[in-house]
Amino acid sequence: SLESLRKMLLAMVQDVRVVIVKLASQVQSLRHLVKHEDEAARQRCARLSLDIFAPLANRLGVWQLKWEIEDLAFRITEPDLYKRIARLLDEKRVERQDFIDLCMSTLRAELARSGVRCEIMGRPKHIYSISRKMRRKDADISQIYDVSAVRVLVDDIKDCYTALGVVHNLWTPIPRE
Repeated sequence: SLESLRKMLLAMVQDVRVVIVKLASQVQSLRHLVKHEDEAARQRCARLSLDIFAPLANRLGVWQLKWEIEDLAFRITEPDLYKRIARLLDEKRVERQDFIDLCMSTLRAELARSGVRCEIMGRPKHIYSISRKMRRKDADISQIYDVSAVRVLVDDIKDCYTALGVVHNLWTPIPRE
């Protein structure tokens, strides 16, 4: 409700941990509402989650909560599209994770050879993110190339360009992607 949001924002000024607890509580509410029968309550909570809580989690850098909030809210607001994407992705989950692991190990070795100190993380993209990209590009999931992501963090700009060069030598860039 708006009153609880107001209280949370006031409490946040004094202690950001209050917001983290509220975000976790919102995830729990969404998990419960996915199976709930009151459609109006489901839609209201899902909209609030997408409009307020997911952006807040993103802003605070609590990405795991952001992804779960978005996916659960998306599952409520567009259940058919959610199930379709989830089914297509689930069929390839092991292959996507194996691909990410291979990319990360290849990249780690090549960047080490180039003398770049870095941190590398990888993950399959979440369902809501893929659906937004499908809408933005007016494309089917078969036309979305990046259903996985690898992130490389480096210490300075020079290393960033070196890492980009290594990536472009390993994999062919896709124009306008």
